[in-house]
Parts: sequence; C-alpha cells; structure tokens
Amino acid sequence: LTSDIQQLRYQGEKVKFQGQLKGQQLTVSELDVVAFENQPPVKLVGEFTMPLVPDGLPVSGHATATLNLPQEPSLVDAELDWQENSGQLIVLARDNGDPLLDLPWQITRQQLTVSDGRWSWPYAGFPLSGRLGVKVDNWQAGLENALVSGRLSVLTQGQAGKGNAVLNFGPGKLSMDNSQLPLQLTGEAKQADLILYARLPAQLSGSLTDPTLAFEPGALLRSKGRVIDSLDIDEIRWPLAGVKVTQRGVDGRLQAILQAHENEL
Repeated sequence: LTSDIQQLRYQGEKVKFQGQLKGQQLTVSELDVVAFENQPPVKLVGEFTMPLVPDGLPVSGHATATLNLPQEPSLVDAELDWQENSGQLIVLARDNGDPLLDLPWQITRQQLTVSDGRWSWPYAGFPLSGRLGVKVDNWQAGLENALVSGRLSVLTQGQAGKGNAVLNFGPGKLSMDNSQLPLQLTGEAKQADLILYARLPAQLSGSLTDPTLAFEPGALLRSKGRVIDSLDIDEIRWPLAGVKVTQRGVDGRLQAILQAHENEL
C-alpha cells in the first residue's frame, strides 16, 4: 500500500464502483449492485481500514446500504460496523424504529458466527419476531465448501395469543449447484380461533436459485379450533412425508384426516 491517493472506478453490467484508497484507508463513495432483476440496485457507501498487506478482509470499517424491496417495507437501510474480528449488522425499515435484523457476529479464519441475533417482521397483519444463531465453518473456502448450521426461533402474536416455533438447520451446505441442508421446524402458531402444530423434518436440496424442499418421514401438521361458528375441529392432520415443494408448486400425495363436530349454540 502507498500513501498516495489512488482513485478507483469500475463500471460493469451489474456493478458500479467508485472509491479512493490512501494508505490503509479505503473510502467507498459509490457502490451500486443490481442484485435482483427489475429492481433498483443495492447502494452502499462506507469507510474501511485495509490490512498492511491487502490480501484479506478489512481490519475495521463502517458501511451503510440502502435496499429497495418489492413488498412492504419498500425501503430498508442496513448499517455494518466491525473492528478486528467482530462486528454488528443492523437492518432498519424507514417506517419503523425497531430493527428488522440485529446480528452481532465474530469471524476467524475457520469460522463465521452469529450469536444471539434478533429479528422482527411486523408486517402482513401477523407480527413475527425471534432470535437467530448461525455458524459457518470453512467459510474461506467459498460457498460450495462451507458448512452451515444454526437455529432460528419464531414468536408469533395473533388474536388467539402467542405461539412459538424453532427451525433447526444443518450442518449442511448451501450451493449454487447442489445444496444439501437438513432442517426441522417444530412448534405452534395461533391465528383467530385456530391453533396449528408442526413437526416438519425436511431436506433442502438443489441450487439456491431453484431449491427443492422435501419433507421426510414423520413430517406432520396438525390443527384444532373453530373455522366457523357452527363447526369445531377436534383435530385435522396433514401427513407430509414424501411431499416436495419447489417454485413450480407442490409434488406428492396430499391428504387430510379430519375429526370435527357440530357446535351446539
């Protein structure tokens, strides 16, 4: 690295970059990335301290980014801070002061870890929130060779009260060609007069752009409650073992086993 100021510019089909490097200090004044077709680019600016030998990640930095989403919330701001081997990512919607994501992270040459992360999604009339922990081993070898595992908890808040669910995933890999990630969702959700119970072991496979979710033996959805005033559901069961879900729809045998009785007013 040199103490002279170096102007950096790049213009590609999906990436536009402009910055300045002086010694170890890198200032990004413009970075536009077209991440999704027919959507505005992700915009990022920030300041970074590069290592003396620029062969790795910056040793410290601060960056902000703006994302335009196709659904509510339409405009989201992200802020990333780090010093040495740890930092924090916070994502905020412009119309809400509470973070959508708050992820403290640590990184070493062998492992990237998110510990006690928090998330919330107060949209679509069904508020969701929870905690997130993720571990990525062998991350420096690239996405194809990294080993991913973690736990996502979900707290639902509906008219019928609170519900809790936990998604455990991995260890496995996420790949642009052939993902192999075991996962299991267990818990309950409440909406109106219905309670939904889930125990769903599954396997995520295929490419990340066109994944397949295959439910394994033991996968079961159950529900009970009232659909209409005149009918109470004692229990309805949906066995899902063997069912596959893709972007093109659902493949496999779908059946429902229902026990109900007429409600006497």
